[in-house]
Amino acid sequence: MQAGVYRKVAVSGRGKGGGVGELYLFINLSRDHYGQGPDLVTYVPLRIEPEWAGTLRHCYLPRSDFERMFEYVGEGLPL
Repeated sequence: MQAGVYRKVAVSGRGKGGGVGELYLFINLSRDHYGQGPDLVTYVPLRIEPEWAGTLRHCYLPRSDFERMFEYVGEGLPL
């Protein structure tokens, strides 16, 4: 996976599925401590939501879902 900023281009089909068109920062790849689950992508939404009380929140998705739902933008924020 390329480090940098991604744009959400599709919804997961689970939950309310918002955020299409929004930007996200890829943080890292991880997996469960037994190494038996799928690779997970940790990422941070690059926006502030009132219900988050101004804090960053780390999110995660299975890598296959992330690769289907997000497209790479670049190393930095688009101008």
